Amino acid sequence: MSIIRKKRFRSGFFRRRHCLSGLGMRMKCACVQAVSASYERLPSVAASMGELSNRYDDKENNDKDEMLVFFNDDDSYQTVLAERNLCCSDLCALLAVKNRVAKDVNWTVVEHWIDAGLERNLEDHEEVLAVHRELEAYSQHSPKRFIFRKDFRKYEFFANPQQFFPEDMVDLSAYNHVFPTNGPTSLLQTMLTTTVECPPIFSQVWVREPHKQVWAKAFLLLKDKNLYLSYKVQIVAKFLRQWRVRDNSLVINQERIVDDGERGNLQLFARISDFNIYTTINAKNHLRAPTEFGLCLRAPGQDDPGELRCLACENERARTCWLTAMRLAKYGKQLRENYRAFKNKQQMETLNPRDYSSYTVPNESVRSRVAMDFTGPTGRIVEDPKEARAIALAEGNTWKKKLRNISKMGVTQGIESGVHITQPWFHSGMTRDQATQLVNKHGTVDGVFLVRDSRTTAGQFVLTFKCGGKVFHMIIVPVTDPAKGGVFYSLDNGATKFYDLLQLVEFYQLNAGCLPTRLTHYLVESPTGPLYTDKPTVPSV
Repeated sequence: MSIIRKKRFRSGFFRRRHCLSGLGMRMKCACVQAVSASYERLPSVAASMGELSNRYDDKENNDKDEMLVFFNDDDSYQTVLAERNLCCSDLCALLAVKNRVAKDVNWTVVEHWIDAGLERNLEDHEEVLAVHRELEAYSQHSPKRFIFRKDFRKYEFFANPQQFFPEDMVDLSAYNHVFPTNGPTSLLQTMLTTTVECPPIFSQVWVREPHKQVWAKAFLLLKDKNLYLSYKVQIVAKFLRQWRVRDNSLVINQERIVDDGERGNLQLFARISDFNIYTTINAKNHLRAPTEFGLCLRAPGQDDPGELRCLACENERARTCWLTAMRLAKYGKQLRENYRAFKNKQQMETLNPRDYSSYTVPNESVRSRVAMDFTGPTGRIVEDPKEARAIALAEGNTWKKKLRNISKMGVTQGIESGVHITQPWFHSGMTRDQATQLVNKHGTVDGVFLVRDSRTTAGQFVLTFKCGGKVFHMIIVPVTDPAKGGVFYSLDNGATKFYDLLQLVEFYQLNAGCLPTRLTHYLVESPTGPLYTDKPTVPSV
């Protein structure tokens, strides 16, 4: 009995031990699974560490300076070490010094896409290095470059808004009670100088929607910061009326489409704040548009050409209006702040004229000035005041005769040809075709001009300027006045006469006179080479 009991005890012990061992195995397996489960989560931690490392590297790269190349229109270029916070206005001042040209608020940096034929002017507050890295990151397969160029449209709309906003494209009726003025021109001027608010703009344009190759005529409306589209003019007129009445509180169903396939409401075409606005060099060639005056909206970071929202206007006047209105809708008061910042900086750099007037010439130098006569073998001091006055008159008449003979001969050699040869607006030896090409290319506003020699008549000059999208060539005729004894210059056959071309240009910069517009901006010849070519070429990278 005792033996049997021992066996039973042992067997029970073994059973308990077996159960415990099984429990231990299960616990061991659970621990292994837990350890393996925790081990499987380690790669995600490593991935997050890698992401942090990449972010750190990206931040390090963004903080680094980079050497950038900026081309001129004559294909010359300058290299600049761009820092992280270098804004476009400071860069333009630096490039003006490097290119040996005068600092001007109209200088800008142009983002140029070579194959696509797109261009965009960088605003003064934009950071150039950030723009460059955005283009390099998202548009590596599209060749592009930065161009240093003057654009007179940059801030001209603050001074002459009627030139940029035609009455048939602007709706100002909702602002008459807010800004009581004498007319649309003064109303626009008040809006731009006080609120910098873009009025509603509407017109008929050609539209190519994203991922479509077909151009269709539609009515475009810019209100606040949104661009709306409709294929029926009645829809646009209806919403303009409702906006006036409800004071812009109308809620628009921007996506609704009628069942028969026609658009029955205003469709949201683009939010201007989400896009960069580009102009096309020739929309007919690059986009197969019905006209050459194209605009494109591209979102930052977008490289697919099919995603572009493209417009084509009937003429340059309409495109300039849309471009200016979109800039105002996107940047608003920032444009006015940029303009004021440049003016303030320019005033600080200008020397105070009081510094010159505060300096007095010593009396000794004044008393030491005496009249001298050098007609004889040796010079002598002229002590008689009457004799000194007679010598001065004789010398003056002699110089007048010399200048008169030079003017009659039509010879232009050195400084004897006149003070105009030292002026930046004078282009010696330029042909009519070259002047037309140059003014057409850079004459983005009315009054852009240059003065050149006449190639057909010696001694005459030609004033070439742009107005209303057309280039004019007016002959500056030398007129002889026997009563005053000299040769004068005139644009209106002697009705208004000037002693030299400098006086003539300064007069027409202040007064329109016989011209259709005042002379506003002059074109200079680049110090690195001419701004014009006989055959326009596309620069290669």
